[in-house]
Amino acid sequence: METEEIRLIPADIHNHSILSPDGCDEPMKMAERACGLGIKHYALTDHIENEKLDSWDYAGAMAKSYGVFLEIRERFAGRMEVYYGAELGQALYDLPQAERILAEHDYDFVLGSTHRTRTYPRLDRVPDSDEDRYRCLDEYFEEELRLAEWGKFCSLSHLTFPLRFISGDVGGAEVDMTRYSAIIDKILETIIRQGIALEVNSAGIRKGLHVPMPSVEYVKRYFDKGGRMVTVGSDAHRVADVGADIPECLDMMRDIGFGEICVFRKKQPIFITI
Repeated sequence: METEEIRLIPADIHNHSILSPDGCDEPMKMAERACGLGIKHYALTDHIENEKLDSWDYAGAMAKSYGVFLEIRERFAGRMEVYYGAELGQALYDLPQAERILAEHDYDFVLGSTHRTRTYPRLDRVPDSDEDRYRCLDEYFEEELRLAEWGKFCSLSHLTFPLRFISGDVGGAEVDMTRYSAIIDKILETIIRQGIALEVNSAGIRKGLHVPMPSVEYVKRYFDKGGRMVTVGSDAHRVADVGADIPECLDMMRDIGFGEICVFRKKQPIFITI
């Protein structure tokens, strides 16, 4: 009888619960799944969409989040390190508000993300034309560069996020990414200079791209430029996806030359051998 290989998952520090508008499961259930998988370093990073705080009860979710973190940390003490996290989207749309949120919450770990652009508030609904696709990507990478230059977060999340909707199984379009080589280089150089990590987000593998976000080309480019701070996350929004495809991401990173990933406590990196 064949036995299934158990792949170790040292960390998963990008997860969402019902404290996010698109989360499906209770925070404790998410953490139970992580501990059950043998994950040693775990963070819930529920959404804070900075440009539309009034569109959902983000204030209520943020108010609950620290108590939830403390409950999870106590429950799994000695078995799993738990970090107080958040995913801050669209920080640049209202910088004073973003900075106030960060000042009011003593997060261990903050992901910096761009989920929409000025012209395209829904990246999953970009019109099916080359003009729109490239305009969306132009705006997205320009926003990512400005976000990196602001730099008040720990890890830059899913660098190639729009491709999940524009290409792959979902959008199906062929995109000439060479036209973004220069600006992606600037983004990578900026986060290295700023001491910001690059996230390798495994959700692209299971959500139609079949590769992480960013893919091996960009992670290697980051490594070749001297970048060594990498976080890994499943971007799970339901229990079943916690830890999903992270072993494949770790294999990719080892092949590139990485020997460590990092997590964050009080916004300071802690390196973990992989």
